[in-house]
Amino acid sequence: MGEQILIVQFEEILSIEQNQIVQRFAEVIKSLKIRGVKDIVKGMCNFSILYDPLLINFEQLKDKLIRIDFTEVSGREKESRMVHIPVVFDEQYGLDLSELAKKLGFSEEEIVEIITSNAYYVYMIGFIAGLPYMGNLDERIAVPRNSNPRVKVPKGAVAIANQMTSIYTVESPGGWHIVGWTPMDIFDETKNPPNFITAGDYVKYEPISAEVAHKWNSQVQKEWDQLWNI
Repeated sequence: MGEQILIVQFEEILSIEQNQIVQRFAEVIKSLKIRGVKDIVKGMCNFSILYDPLLINFEQLKDKLIRIDFTEVSGREKESRMVHIPVVFDEQYGLDLSELAKKLGFSEEEIVEIITSNAYYVYMIGFIAGLPYMGNLDERIAVPRNSNPRVKVPKGAVAIANQMTSIYTVESPGGWHIVGWTPMDIFDETKNPPNFITAGDYVKYEPISAEVAHKWNSQVQKEWDQLWNI
């Protein structure tokens, strides 16, 4: 990755327990405020340390990491936040619901019920600004990505692929199956931090009507957060 990134790699197992270890270790290193370390980017099974090679080189940074005692941290559970996201599940916004129903042998209503009955752990934020990678989706509706990705997926689209789900934070290409849409803005570059959802959170989709979604504004979102996301 060049002379400005050091990657700390963990066993490549996609599990909440493994990811929480990654999260905790990254936070410990961040708290040490090592001179020359500019940022830490968390992944599913690793994290990347961005550093200034003029202030600390690779070997010096690696030596500092090796000396850190993670014994107490590795056994400590991370407190997680539950985030409730309003979602419209209908033919207008759930563009792939009908096709999924035919492929999986469920009704559209049953697919929505399966999706909304669980809370999803946020493994990481990435790909595009603020986009959350969340799992673990019920195996009954786990389907591979589309073989032909869409050129444009609208901002706010709620999608599933394999055993994961996500929310598109900006309009972009995408190959996931679109099952709904949220009017809630989960990424705002004018705020600090800009991400409403962060790695380590849990996300629960709450069904709303298209009528409610069409009337959504900053005041409605504020009221929603006060009710659901305090």
